[in-house]
Formats: sequence, C-alpha cells, structure tokens
Amino acid sequence: MVPDPGDPGRPEVSLGARPEDSAPERPAPTASPPREAADHPQPSASSPSLSSPRPPTASPRVGRSPLRRARWGGMAAGTLLEAGLARVLFYPTLLYTVFRGKMPGRAHRDWYNRIDSTVLLGALPLRNMTRRLVQDENVRGVITMNEEYETRFLCNSSKEWKKVGVEQLRLSTVDMTGVPTLANLQKGVQFALKYQSLGQSVYVHCKAGRSRSATMVAAYLIQAYSWTPDEAVRALTRIRSHIYIRPGQVEVLKEFHKVITAGAAKDETRHTSQT
Repeated sequence: MVPDPGDPGRPEVSLGARPEDSAPERPAPTASPPREAADHPQPSASSPSLSSPRPPTASPRVGRSPLRRARWGGMAAGTLLEAGLARVLFYPTLLYTVFRGKMPGRAHRDWYNRIDSTVLLGALPLRNMTRRLVQDENVRGVITMNEEYETRFLCNSSKEWKKVGVEQLRLSTVDMTGVPTLANLQKGVQFALKYQSLGQSVYVHCKAGRSRSATMVAAYLIQAYSWTPDEAVRALTRIRSHIYIRPGQVEVLKEFHKVITAGAAKDETRHTSQT
C-alpha cells in the first residue's frame, strides 16, 4: 500500500601592516627632483602613506590562521561532545524505546511499521526478529543508520545478515544530533530502489526508528513518488506518528529534493529534444 501525502497545505580579521622605514633617495646628479617629491614631503615612518614606494611586508593572511584554527577546533570539540553524549545516553534511551513498545493503548509505539510495499521503518532489528523480518516481511536488504557500537551486541553483523540472504548497507550517522549526508541519502535511496525492482523489502532503521532512519525513508518517498519533503514527512507521520525529523534533517531533505527535481527536469529536456 502506497501512502497518500494528503493535501499540500569573519568577517575576515586581518592584521594591519605598518609601512617600513624608508629614507629619501638621493637624486641623480643630472636629474632634477620630481615635482611630486618637491610639492609633497615624504611621510615619516610612523604615518601610513598610500604613495609608499614599497608594499607592506606583513600579509593579511597572518590574521586568519589562528582564528580559523580556533573556529574549526571549536567545531571539532562540539562534534566530539555530541558523539560522546550519544554514547552515554544510548542504552537509557533504548530502554525507553523498549518500554514504549510494551505499553498498551495510546502510549504504545510499534517497533516498526511498513511504509509501502518495499520499505519498513523501525527501531533496531534485534537478533530475535531475524526470522520474522526475513520470512514474514520478505526483507532482503537492511539500511543501518547507526554507528557500529550501537549494533555490536544486539543486532546481526553484516556477515550474519548475509547468511540469511540479507544485504546490509551501513550509513553511520551520530545518534540524537546527526544529520545524514546528501551522499548517504542518495546511496540509501538507490539501495531501496534496487530491492523495489526485485519485489523485495528493505528494513530501514536507527535506534528507535524516529529520526535518522525516518529521514532516509522520507528521501526514498521523495524520489519514489515525486513528493515534496513536506508531503513525505506527512505521509510518514500518518503511519508512524512518533517520528521526529529535526530541522537540520529537514534541510538536507530539501537539498535532496532540489537534486532530484533538477535531475528530472534535465531528463525531461533530453527526452523532448530527442522526440
């Protein structure tokens, strides 16, 4: 069943250069001093002059390097902090996902949901789910958005998946704050489309099936059904109401959509020119 999207509804900081001291040149015996030199006295070494015959020796680049290093150093530290925090919170948040999966009524969250005839979106595919996914859901491909430590003890390895006839594609993305790259979205979508052409299913997952993997599935819907990012997210929300696609992930979906749209327009132009 194909989901229905519904109605649309430094600045650079440079160091100033101080001109070098320069003594007046003695004129040649047979030449008279230039008029400019007679009319305007030469500047002292302490006053900058636009007519200084020698360029400043200090380069503006001198001021960039330390600031640039500080900026990138701060970004690297922030990334490491986010990755470290994700590791610390991994098991507590996974336990919360398990708990919500066992809750009755409106508090219940399905471990996974089928999105269309090809794609299933869900939480970690635990080892005890292997038979169900392969036999009942016809899963022959798995897209893993987790980092390796997240699946090391609880899920099948790539070799173990292969033994049961399933191909795994890992597109590692940091938990909680990570945004899948455009290149990874393209890889994942092409992977899913391959199994769509074979009439088989793909299980797309992260830890809880809410954010990283939902972003990947939204990209799949954008390409497979020519939907906008908003339409794809709305369709996913109708099926799996607890997804949460963060602002940075929405932005990469918009970028993905632009690429897809530009490619489709190019193909249409080529087709028209050939007919």
